[in-house]
Amino acid sequence: MAEEKPAATPQPAQSTPAQQPAAPAQQPAAAAAKKNKKINEMTLAELDKKIEDVKVKMGNLTSKYALELLKRKKEITGTN
Repeated sequence: MAEEKPAATPQPAQSTPAQQPAAPAQQPAAAAAKKNKKINEMTLAELDKKIEDVKVKMGNLTSKYALELLKRKKEITGTN
């Protein structure tokens, strides 16, 4: 027959500030700032900012991402 195991006595949780999760109000704000936004949801101002960021970081606009940004900007502005 199976032996019954004695029930473990619960111990009070001792957590340090480093172990505690971030406050719910702070966590979504930080996640929203870091989350990548889809190109088709960006405004014209956001597209311009991303295009400038790509120019600075990559040195040119030949990457697939940069070309998609330019294509979307062209769609929004309606220019040829």
